[in-house]
Amino acid sequence: MKLQYFIYTAFLGIGAAALSSCEDDMTKDLRSDAAIEPYGFTVESPTIYDEEGKIKRQSKVFKVKPSTENGNVFNIRISPFLDANDYLTNAKPSFNLSMGATVTPSMTEPQDFSNLDAPVEYTVTSGDGKKVEKFYVSWTESELKPYGEGMGDGEQSAYKTYVELGYPGTYAKWPQDDNLNTSYGDLMGFPAFCGKDKIVIFSRRFAWGDNGDAGAKYAMQPNDAHAFKVFDVATLNPAGSLNLGSISPGDVVAITSDWLGNMVASVGRKASGKTDFYYWTSPEEEPIHVGTADVTTDISANSTDGGCYINVAGDITTNAVIATSAPRTNKGQHYKFNAYRGKLEPEYTIIETGRSELDKNQFQMISYFGTYENDPYLVGDCSANGSEDNGQIHIYLNNPDGSNRGEADYHMLGYNGYMHDDGEQWWSRSGKWLSRNGGRRPTVHAMVLNGKPYSYATTGTDWRNRGVMFDQELTEVIPGYPAFGYGLCTKEKNPNKNEAGMWIGDSFGCMADWYFDDETQEGYVAVWSDRFGLNMFFITCYE
Repeated sequence: MKLQYFIYTAFLGIGAAALSSCEDDMTKDLRSDAAIEPYGFTVESPTIYDEEGKIKRQSKVFKVKPSTENGNVFNIRISPFLDANDYLTNAKPSFNLSMGATVTPSMTEPQDFSNLDAPVEYTVTSGDGKKVEKFYVSWTESELKPYGEGMGDGEQSAYKTYVELGYPGTYAKWPQDDNLNTSYGDLMGFPAFCGKDKIVIFSRRFAWGDNGDAGAKYAMQPNDAHAFKVFDVATLNPAGSLNLGSISPGDVVAITSDWLGNMVASVGRKASGKTDFYYWTSPEEEPIHVGTADVTTDISANSTDGGCYINVAGDITTNAVIATSAPRTNKGQHYKFNAYRGKLEPEYTIIETGRSELDKNQFQMISYFGTYENDPYLVGDCSANGSEDNGQIHIYLNNPDGSNRGEADYHMLGYNGYMHDDGEQWWSRSGKWLSRNGGRRPTVHAMVLNGKPYSYATTGTDWRNRGVMFDQELTEVIPGYPAFGYGLCTKEKNPNKNEAGMWIGDSFGCMADWYFDDETQEGYVAVWSDRFGLNMFFITCYE
């Protein structure tokens, strides 16, 4: 046995020596190269602050690609609608070098990349010191993807917690020793773009007040100061107030924006027995009356129920389809209204998805892909599958007649890197908020960008909020866009500064909104996460 062991280890030693020699040769070859790697090269513009220290312009990251004409020339890709002098005069590069190589000037040093006549020059020396190469970084306008090919690059552009946005409340660690809601802020917000450069957050809790249907700890009086807040899209800084005209905040049911960034609201609580629709082209302008429907779209079982919604396809000023909540039934009913040249058509349609709204959290939502009769629509629904306290979130693509042509099981497929049956099934499957119908709602948004349709869905849990962007048919997840999970807060966001914690308060999941500018081929997606705050995502069809 000893002889066998000796022979075995001897051969191991020979193999290791040979492998070591191979690795040395390989490392030597790598260290003889002097190059800026063609992948992962980005340039970030600085954040600009005003005199009061508030963000005037968020930093922006640009991708850098090698020139096809010369491998030693790199070009920053910048939209033709941005000023290169403004964004690139003091920008910070980030790139990788070949193994062991060094570079002058330092890659951590901001540079003026804006001058086309004087590209920034980098001198790279190989790790063994035997090779020196020069690289030049300039910029060029991004190229627009052909019509029908959809989105290009995208990025998270801004994020603020609900406290940073000026809502009352603090962060707290989960679990608390006392009640769940020891410190709450506005944890249910409806975002809507209003004039492309502004976003409005509507809070039912502060607009309507809360009678404490889920327990006395939730009861509160209306507070108009927090019912509507207006922020700058790029920085999320406060940006004035919303002109409501004669509309009372307590009468607003829900808000959204059309595809071009005009804000649309449904107005009329249950007592009115009707719904008035208004739109705004900017927060400062008077609301414009679209028309009155003889039905109520406030179908709440509780005062600040998450079940009511409004969604608009098209352009409210020319041709639009408005989808809203209707009384919950086992057939999945929704109202469909048409607006032409900013005026409501007298007839409306009751859409039946064929899926009950009376199971689980009693929330369902639809969103149309266009304004034609043959356009399909998305359905966000909680199914009755599972045990009494567990429901599964499903996203469906329906034909106009209600027949199904696509489906994504949000629970089983593990989008965003999570298996949504992740050990906390009551929460992660959306569950059934036992006191408040409409909690953990799965929202859906049919999007058409550069001639290509996309399906976007969000859901919320008491532990996580999630958003996923699919192709229209719900067969493929689009990476790199609003498609991730929100988790625990960081140490920096925890008031104790000592460990990651949970922000507490009741959760109704996420609400989202989007718009896209056909002229600039750029837009934004906004996601309000009820335990966290507002996330903004920049989308573009330039590469």
